[in-house]
Amino acid sequence: MRLPHLLVPLTLLAACGDNSGPALEPDAQALVCTPPAAELPTSGPFASPDDLPLPTDCVAGGLRDLPGRWFVADLTRLFTFAYPRFEGSCDVGFQQFGEPADDPDVSDGFAHHTWSDGTRYYARTYYKFGASFEYVVARTACVRADGSLAVTGGFYTTDQGELVYTEQGTRFGVKDEPARGLTRLGGLARWGALGDRAIVGYNVVVDGDVAFVVGPEGLDTIDVSDPAAPAHLGHVGGGQQDGFNDVRVVRGAGRVVAFCSALQDNVTAVIDVTDPAAPVRLADLPEYSHSVFVRADGNRTLLYLATYTNAVPVYDVTNPRQPMRLGAPVVPGEEAGIHDLHVVGDLIYANNTTAGMIAIDVSAGLDQPAVERGRIATTYSHASWAATIGGRQIVIHGDEGMTPTGGAFMRILDGDPASATFMTELARWSTRPEVGIHNMQIVGTKAYVSHYQDGIRIVELADPTHPVEIAHYNTWDEATAPGDAFEGAVGVRPGADGLVYVADIAQGLIILRETP
Repeated sequence: MRLPHLLVPLTLLAACGDNSGPALEPDAQALVCTPPAAELPTSGPFASPDDLPLPTDCVAGGLRDLPGRWFVADLTRLFTFAYPRFEGSCDVGFQQFGEPADDPDVSDGFAHHTWSDGTRYYARTYYKFGASFEYVVARTACVRADGSLAVTGGFYTTDQGELVYTEQGTRFGVKDEPARGLTRLGGLARWGALGDRAIVGYNVVVDGDVAFVVGPEGLDTIDVSDPAAPAHLGHVGGGQQDGFNDVRVVRGAGRVVAFCSALQDNVTAVIDVTDPAAPVRLADLPEYSHSVFVRADGNRTLLYLATYTNAVPVYDVTNPRQPMRLGAPVVPGEEAGIHDLHVVGDLIYANNTTAGMIAIDVSAGLDQPAVERGRIATTYSHASWAATIGGRQIVIHGDEGMTPTGGAFMRILDGDPASATFMTELARWSTRPEVGIHNMQIVGTKAYVSHYQDGIRIVELADPTHPVEIAHYNTWDEATAPGDAFEGAVGVRPGADGLVYVADIAQGLIILRETP
């Protein structure tokens, strides 16, 4: 059944959620926005736009200003943000880019509705599994008098009931010119005889002329001997149980082995890549890792696992085909979950998410209690990197969770454990508060930062108290990006001859070169 476009004339709409206000003044008639009539759901949770009320200062006919990209967030909660793009007009109606086509028939267990009255936008997606389990996601939105976007969202499952939340939106786009100080040489986004296999880049490492890119589709080995024309060599994994989040490569005992953090399984994959065109998965390490770190320790090579617990399992991988577990020092305090880590000698910098970053000393032995040397409070401690620049030890730290108190920035910290100001902040750097940092690495005096929608950024740290951005390359495509929270550049690995290797969610592997 098709419902009438409005229950009352639009000229009676003074604000969202209020259909009984005064009529528009004559000179405001031109602002009337009247999209074509659209069907609404007939039953179930959030079946009406009125179920998700909006503020009282929505602009009547304001949806004419809806098209475009927005940053929408509830910054009182972690990871409740997105970058949706809306399309359409008052003549044809409105839709969020990437949404399913309208499908009002629920008989197959799925339905999607979009509707607007010129002032309010409404979308609802419905799923039904089996005889009785329902899953519903819905939202309303309007443009406010100050030009911002108001959003009220609803989420329902049969076992959890209803959740209603509010968010605010501001205009969003590419930050600056496409590139400065970096030039694209080449890249590889797809492979297969028909180009039918996507490379979704979460992280990348480079060993010799081979790049190792991991993501939800698995591990891809890529010949980068010609940076302008990278060529696909081999592949391992893919699918729900075989995607990877992180990777490190170890040479030893005549073999080359990749250690990969599994996205779903409670294991760390061990893959022989001695022949990168024919990688072979060996017996897994029977411990989950979200991230992995490798360092040389004299004649040994050590592998560290970030497990989302407070334990840090450490393996001797000098012979990478025969890893030997040495111990698992425990980070003291709240077990928020170690997401990533960086190690310098006997000092482990553990990125313990909402519990902050904690530095522990394991010099007493990996099987002995660790000693806390320092910590900092953070919104969501995500990644770090330690280095010595001009004789001064520093640590850079990135938060990933954006909140009203911050998070979308890089801190530069005192990294000298013998200093009274160890782990205190020297300076901070950011592009803008709407975009978070993912991974970072220091080479020489420069920090290389993968910055999601703000691409790759290079920051000069010759004076750690005054960080200066010196180059960038925007990898995120505003026109085609779905608008998810995490898009764009997520992995970065500086290489020889000024090359910079990037793992990008949409573009797979990108190879850049620093330019004067």
